[in-house]
Amino acid sequence: MSRDAVRQMKKALRAGSGSKALEAALALLERSVRMRHRRLAVQRLNEAVALGAPVPEEHWRYCREAAAASRDTTVQALFVVCAQAAQASAKGSRHG
Repeated sequence: MSRDAVRQMKKALRAGSGSKALEAALALLERSVRMRHRRLAVQRLNEAVALGAPVPEEHWRYCREAAAASRDTTVQALFVVCAQAAQASAKGSRHG
């Protein structure tokens, strides 16, 4: 993936909501996981969850492991926030 493509996805993500932002969030998360960018993957997970993206289980697993291995408590806390937000969203969609 070219730098220009990454820039375009970041731009779509910053634009807010909608399918383009959702696709960009998932693509950026996928890239971070594939490139083994642990901290960035957790940050990308946060962006994807905030948009309500359907995050694949393997990405959750990678981010969970990355957060657990991190000495940075901010990364650990961000993963917990993501997990709680996803859980709350799932409960809301079942009862909505």
